[in-house]
Amino acid sequence: MKHLLIVGRPGVGKTTLVKRLTQELCGCPIDGFFTEELREGEERLGFWLSSLDGRQALLAHRRMASPYRVGSYKVNVAVLDDLAVGIIRRAMRRALILFLDEIGKMELLSRPFQKAVEEAVVRGPRIVATGGIHRLPFLDTLKRRKDVELVPLSEGNRKAVFEELRARLQALCDEDEHVQALQRQADRICEMIVSGDVPEIDIEIQQAKLRDAVNQLFPEKQALYHLLYESRFRRLWQQFHWKLRTD
Repeated sequence: MKHLLIVGRPGVGKTTLVKRLTQELCGCPIDGFFTEELREGEERLGFWLSSLDGRQALLAHRRMASPYRVGSYKVNVAVLDDLAVGIIRRAMRRALILFLDEIGKMELLSRPFQKAVEEAVVRGPRIVATGGIHRLPFLDTLKRRKDVELVPLSEGNRKAVFEELRARLQALCDEDEHVQALQRQADRICEMIVSGDVPEIDIEIQQAKLRDAVNQLFPEKQALYHLLYESRFRRLWQQFHWKLRTD
């Protein structure tokens, strides 16, 4: 499964999760941006778009002069057209992982941003993105892609999701050939699950082989298979086999 889309309600901690993941991956070839709140005391006035390389631009503000509006915020679409799209283009050239926080109503006001995301999903690096739970046509299309894994985030699972994604992304950046072989084996199992054409017993056999390989390579870390793969496989069964039964 190439891309991750972390979904949850506003305020659940999606941006905080992504920022912590980027901090843990310091030194890896990553790129991307955060959408951060602009506050005065307890009042939220707008949002910054903050890039991983330290640049920051005002994306939205209650008192901004702009014809584009989302709720009570006016949006500077040029920030998306220029800064956000430039980050995506750069990541397509040289990043291993691209973080997009977030793909929401404000960001989707920019058609160039949408186009850049579409291109990155098909031809770019692995993407870790965040999005809301409300229906948006562009986001709904991403959620239905077979190369996008949905990761629901809630107050109850924030710690577990962080630990899992940190381990998975660190393994992705690991240059050890044995670790990379495990990643390829796991990716093949994901493809088997998503396809809907492979008998469940065959998938279970491949999962058992992967579990044995992980335990042989890391005998001192008996919980590693569960951390790296078990939740991932379970989510894919729920995500894609539920769809297959209801199509």
